[in-house]
Amino acid sequence: MAQPAYPSVLEWWTRIEKRLYGDSEETPRRAHVRAPITVLYDGHENIEALWKALLQCRTPHIQAVWKSPDSGEMRLLAESYVAIPEKLFFLKSLQTSLQRVAVLVDRAQKRLDANPPLRDLPLVKPKARPARLSGFTSACFALRHLGRKVLNQPLKLLVQRGHWVLAYRRTDAPSADGDESRNWVTLPGMTSQFHADPFLWRGKNGDYHLFFESLPYDTNRGTISHIAFDPATQTWQETPRVVLDKNYHLSYPFLFEHEGEVFMIPETCGNRTIEMYRAASFPTEWVLHKVIMRDVVAADTTLHHDGKTWWMFTSMTEDGGSNWDELSIFYSDSPFGEWTAHPMNPVVSDCRLARMAGNLFKDGQNRLIRPAQNCEREYGAALTFREITELTTTTYAERTVSVRTPPRGHQGLHTWNAVGGITVIDLKTQLRKWNPWRGAMRRA
Repeated sequence: MAQPAYPSVLEWWTRIEKRLYGDSEETPRRAHVRAPITVLYDGHENIEALWKALLQCRTPHIQAVWKSPDSGEMRLLAESYVAIPEKLFFLKSLQTSLQRVAVLVDRAQKRLDANPPLRDLPLVKPKARPARLSGFTSACFALRHLGRKVLNQPLKLLVQRGHWVLAYRRTDAPSADGDESRNWVTLPGMTSQFHADPFLWRGKNGDYHLFFESLPYDTNRGTISHIAFDPATQTWQETPRVVLDKNYHLSYPFLFEHEGEVFMIPETCGNRTIEMYRAASFPTEWVLHKVIMRDVVAADTTLHHDGKTWWMFTSMTEDGGSNWDELSIFYSDSPFGEWTAHPMNPVVSDCRLARMAGNLFKDGQNRLIRPAQNCEREYGAALTFREITELTTTTYAERTVSVRTPPRGHQGLHTWNAVGGITVIDLKTQLRKWNPWRGAMRRA
């Protein structure tokens, strides 16, 4: 089958992108697919549908299906809603999408090789008409890219975008329902660094400890910091203290207790590991206890113990792309033992639902809730609460309970944890670098 040519405007724009950004590597326009596997892009068989989705800055829905050579019936083998980190760069977005296509085709082939009953696979109904891409869509994308490029230059001088701060509020119990967009108290922050990924710990004597990522802008390398909370005065320490620092990035300090000791699993994907630390002297001294996995790019690792089995949830990338959009599960008899991969991995392949956003918890209805990041618009844009309805060593299922968007005036929300009547979150905002009224106010 001949490869369709880019429309003239899109061909022109790809040349501009290569010249502007020095990307001379030719991007493959289609992954190699052999019958009976067919790839659908937003329900269409023609790749123009993928180009159109990327040019409209939408999340592409890619499906690898089995197509009957006789009837044309289609059955789903693998699918993904792909995270596109840089939506205004067409070639990079296309490369990311086609890398995922190759992964999905490989997963589909492995599933076919297992000889599943085809009638048990979900039925897929493709779009009847092929997608059509107009030159107008390509031109609008080019203008949007150039306009944002021009606008970003003065904005970089005026504001620090993507500045994360911490906030908390009193709550009766963890809940995935209701409106929690108000009454948040923001913790004092710093203009020289952002604070994110808050995890709350309650000691046996009732004291509260908050661990979180602190990232100084001059190093752009995260560390784990700590502050304490006084429940009597309901006040936090004003100055955070760094309790774990490495020569690689640290974030998402997941905490758990086992046999009377406290452990932390921070994100260490910059070191291509999943590392576990033990509190030698809680809360300020931590020592490496075990490297759970090596040579992996895994983000936001979270453990859950159901009373019998230990479950590890983590977002891993296997194609060199984003780790925002896939969730894998492993299980073990011990948090220190060997971990077995779930046969359905990745159990979620969807940038709106995959990446962990905090501890799993039981709500008032005794539902097991998994907070997840919604990274469709951008990384850390919002939260989705998912009820895990089935969790065994061979099956997994979940459904959406609710969606949380950031409070007014903020652009992101990607961590949610609650302990002992206190809920902590992080919020993305814009930090003003320069205030023209500051000098006048000081002189007044």
